[in-house]
Amino acid sequence: MTANVPTAGQVHAFPVTVDLPTAGSCFGLGRDASYNLARQGAFPCPVLRLGRRLVVTRAALLQALGEPSEGADGGAP
Repeated sequence: MTANVPTAGQVHAFPVTVDLPTAGSCFGLGRDASYNLARQGAFPCPVLRLGRRLVVTRAALLQALGEPSEGADGGAP
């Protein structure tokens, strides 16, 4: 199975929040590994619980990936 890791440009185009499997794919993680790391509190960036959903903000994802931070308007720099 080949991991489909998004490019930096694709991550910048993500919505403001993404689901945990999508965020995990940015680190080369599968769905199960992403949820296991989140459960252990060891996911590479902060995970937010919204009801039953686990999401990651695009800004936190970009920061964890070492990408330039977004501008004040929420867009790419």
